[in-house]
Amino acid sequence: MTSPENILPPLDAALKVHIAKMATAIRVLSMDAVQKANSGHPGLPLGCAELGAYLYCHLLKHNPKSPAWINRDRMILSAGHGSMWLYSCMHLSGFGLTLEDIQHFRQMNSKTPGHPESFITPGVETTTGPLGQGFGNAVGTALGLKILAKKFNTDEFALFNSHVYALAGDGCMMEGVTAEAASFAGHLALDNLVVFYDANDVTLDGPLGESCSEDTRGRYRAYGWDVYEVNGHDVDQIDRAVRQAIHHQKKPVLIIMKTLIGKGAPTKAGSHIAHGAPLGEEEIRLAKELLGVPNEEFYVPRSVYDFFREKLVLDAQIENEWKKLFENWSRTFPEKRAEFDTMLQGKLPSDLEQRLVSLQTKPSISGRKASQDVLNYLAEIIPQLYTGSADLSSSDMIVLKKYPFISKDHMGGRNIKFGVREFGMATEATGLVQTRMIQPVIGTFLTFSDYMKNAIRLAALMKEKVIYQFTHDSIFVGEDGPTHQPVEQLAGLRAIPQLHVIRPSGSHEVKMAWIAALTYQGPTALILSRQNVRDIPETILPYAEGLGRGAYIVRKEKEKATHTIVATGSELPLAMDVADALEKIGKSPRVVSMPCFDLFEMQPESYKQSVFGKDTGKRISIEAASEFGWHKYIGSDGLAISVETFGASAPASVLAKEYGFTVETILDRIFSS
Repeated sequence: MTSPENILPPLDAALKVHIAKMATAIRVLSMDAVQKANSGHPGLPLGCAELGAYLYCHLLKHNPKSPAWINRDRMILSAGHGSMWLYSCMHLSGFGLTLEDIQHFRQMNSKTPGHPESFITPGVETTTGPLGQGFGNAVGTALGLKILAKKFNTDEFALFNSHVYALAGDGCMMEGVTAEAASFAGHLALDNLVVFYDANDVTLDGPLGESCSEDTRGRYRAYGWDVYEVNGHDVDQIDRAVRQAIHHQKKPVLIIMKTLIGKGAPTKAGSHIAHGAPLGEEEIRLAKELLGVPNEEFYVPRSVYDFFREKLVLDAQIENEWKKLFENWSRTFPEKRAEFDTMLQGKLPSDLEQRLVSLQTKPSISGRKASQDVLNYLAEIIPQLYTGSADLSSSDMIVLKKYPFISKDHMGGRNIKFGVREFGMATEATGLVQTRMIQPVIGTFLTFSDYMKNAIRLAALMKEKVIYQFTHDSIFVGEDGPTHQPVEQLAGLRAIPQLHVIRPSGSHEVKMAWIAALTYQGPTALILSRQNVRDIPETILPYAEGLGRGAYIVRKEKEKATHTIVATGSELPLAMDVADALEKIGKSPRVVSMPCFDLFEMQPESYKQSVFGKDTGKRISIEAASEFGWHKYIGSDGLAISVETFGASAPASVLAKEYGFTVETILDRIFSS
């Protein structure tokens, strides 16, 4: 039997001295940085200083000089408001954050923003701040590493054997997304995940007991976690709990640390006053006096830096030993190595467009079914593609038919059942992509994107390449009624910076939408119909001339344009029918397909003018959703055929008449407006 000592070296007296010194340094740097910025949250950094020192002096298997090493332990700060805790740890342990960076905490263009941002600060695993989402990211990353271990590890070679650690606070535990993610992690028995819970019993507004009195320990045990409880300021207790937790770990682990918020602040410790405001110069002077350090700004003993200078050599050796293992594995399994490289580099076939164009799909099918055909084809040529759904895989058509579902006993599948946990699913998908070897595609109904919105927003902020397949995209869902019929969701998603929102029409545009999603280095939302959509032959254009432009002309006017009709998705065939009717009465209409606002905005001004420039006649948009955002393209005097109320429970054909999505009604509105 493997002993805990073989997993983690003993915590000897000399090491405990270094941990104590680092804990003091974390407190000093955090107090001073928040005070200098006159903004920030000193409470968590002071209260969790011992944990930070223990993690970075002893527990974490990583190489700060190579922060992207694929088999590193991950440390995720879910309680992102305590960012100075993470920045202090990273600075002291050699991640490249300088003392000047610490001194520029929360300042413009600094590497130390108010909440950790992975795209700004090397070594920060994910962007956190909205509470609970870092917890969900940690669950997703842990799952991703389990998947990769199953795929690439052998009896002789353990390429993936790292842990994911996270630090969460009382606020994280109260957010609903954490419950979703914890339930999911327990269900899959993620035995590479350890969450430290900073249980200081204080929230921003006051004592925790004023808003929460649950049995967190019992709740997590019910989820299927192992739970330990320690004094968060006692390094020996933390160490014993960690050793017990990771020794033959079979479940995710929660370590509840009872801490004193703002520990070290003589008059403010233990109070919500220490949570989110500078301590004040006099409080800091007294704190430093109690800590036994000089009353100097940003004071760190040379011995702390010296310790980590030596430790960095050992950290590099750990990575180098793994690299030797990796090279031996590569020689033994060259085919696995080739697939590893494909997944790590996110390679796509060079002839992807040609392949998709030649893929046979049924004519005039729903967007969701066309996407299902594409997805199942892509899975055969893109090994990094994994899909998952919020208990709707049979409706959102996201299942990869040739592959099994992932379970705690079978991590070799490529389909994930996230359960009815949309918010959790979205945070976990971000965690999956943060393994840098998995391309997640997750699905649900468009109206349920509201449950996911904040996670989508953070993925967009980080430009993480998550693909969201949202189906049942309009009132034409039909009989399910207004609770399931999206109206405002398209406008809301389009408003998120760096998220590409694509609503394709017909099977060819769906294929091209997948090219857009797979080649964009950021998140994409595919908006797909439940009902069949008539194929428009004029949409069958090369990617660069059609959907890749965001908007393009599918029907040119025969003379000077009298009307420009622009539509998306299932309304494009209707736009073509309206154009036919206009031509019959002597008008000269232009029809534009506009599946993606974002791609259109990336085009040269000359191209934009060629589509929506002068002399294009009266402009009409047709989309079964809110008109919000359309007047940028159709003008303030343009006519938006849209849905401005909630839907109703009725067959789609009845709804089309009731809400004005017929040729006759649209013509009446054109000539009466």
